[in-house]
Amino acid sequence: MKLDGKVCIVTGGGSGLGQQMSIAIAKEGGIVVVADINKLGADQTCELVRDNGGQAISIEMDITNTAHIEQMIETVLDKYNRIDVLCNNAGITGEHVVTHEVSEQSWDNVINVNLKSIFLMSKRVIPQMVKQGKGVIINTASASGLIASAAGIEYTAAKHGVVGMTKQLAYEYGHQGVRVVAIAPGVIQTPLTKEYANEEGYFHKLTMDAPAGRYGKPTDVANTVVFLASEDADFIHGHTIPIEGGSTIL
Repeated sequence: MKLDGKVCIVTGGGSGLGQQMSIAIAKEGGIVVVADINKLGADQTCELVRDNGGQAISIEMDITNTAHIEQMIETVLDKYNRIDVLCNNAGITGEHVVTHEVSEQSWDNVINVNLKSIFLMSKRVIPQMVKQGKGVIINTASASGLIASAAGIEYTAAKHGVVGMTKQLAYEYGHQGVRVVAIAPGVIQTPLTKEYANEEGYFHKLTMDAPAGRYGKPTDVANTVVFLASEDADFIHGHTIPIEGGSTIL
């Protein structure tokens, strides 16, 4: 198995992409720590992992809260004594309006959850990975981190920030054994994208005009994450891998 025995934290693992990542990682032998603000969702993911013969624990936490992060990391290290993979996946969308209509609250919320949390999580996990001499961080950016889009200024700015942060972390810690990469999903059919992943949604034409001509499935993303977390991707550092059916080439 590609991830046999590796301890893998997945933030936002209680639903959508995070849930599928958790299941896919467990199928490859990874031990999954499902971290989510929604304890019920995290527990349900753990049940799905165990139903597939995998190992998982759930932790309720707010990824924008430093104290919660510290407590979660301590719990994981006390139980497993290592962290091999961190999937910084948790995220939210914004108001989907043009810039002059975006509220300051939406800006702050999206930046904090989608960008600052990755800084906080990585800052805490990297010293442990350096101590181990090895580790992988996979950041969830977005196709909106590569191009401008109708996602809105707060979401686009945050996801562009994730792409830049991924490069910086890879630059700083690659020689110390920590490999940092990112993924850039397009419109993937999950609860988070339900409002616009449909024929009336504003991303429909862009998605259908792309070479793949379809919406993405959570497994499209999860399978890529497994590859990036494995030794198969050992020579990939600092890059953001688009998983968007080709929509960003248009």
